[in-house]
Amino acid sequence: MKRLFKKADLLLILFFCVVCALLFLPRFTARESLNAVVWKNGTEIHRIDLSKVEGAYTIKLDSSLTSVIRVKKGAIGYIESDCPDKLCVNAGMLTRRGQTAACLPAKTVITLTGGAKGEKEPDVITY
Repeated sequence: MKRLFKKADLLLILFFCVVCALLFLPRFTARESLNAVVWKNGTEIHRIDLSKVEGAYTIKLDSSLTSVIRVKKGAIGYIESDCPDKLCVNAGMLTRRGQTAACLPAKTVITLTGGAKGEKEPDVITY
């Protein structure tokens, strides 16, 4: 019976698999800190390093409408708002660079910056 692979073929395949894994390893291990920026009426009011958050906590934003933001390690998002449509709450927790949630009636916006170095930012966000 004829063998499909020789020992040298298997070693060559294993060598190329190891080389490919080593080339992609820095992409998965190199990380920047993930930062959340909270804006109110166009001015920055909070800048939070989400990679250094120890425990979950909330931020209450008072303006014409009240909004409550939940901050935990690696994530941030609106959990409560007095706005009529609740799009900001329905956006969920933000976890990746480039994600944005906004409560337009309360005039507040959350934007994430930083994150993985090789991670792409979205071109367009739609709802």
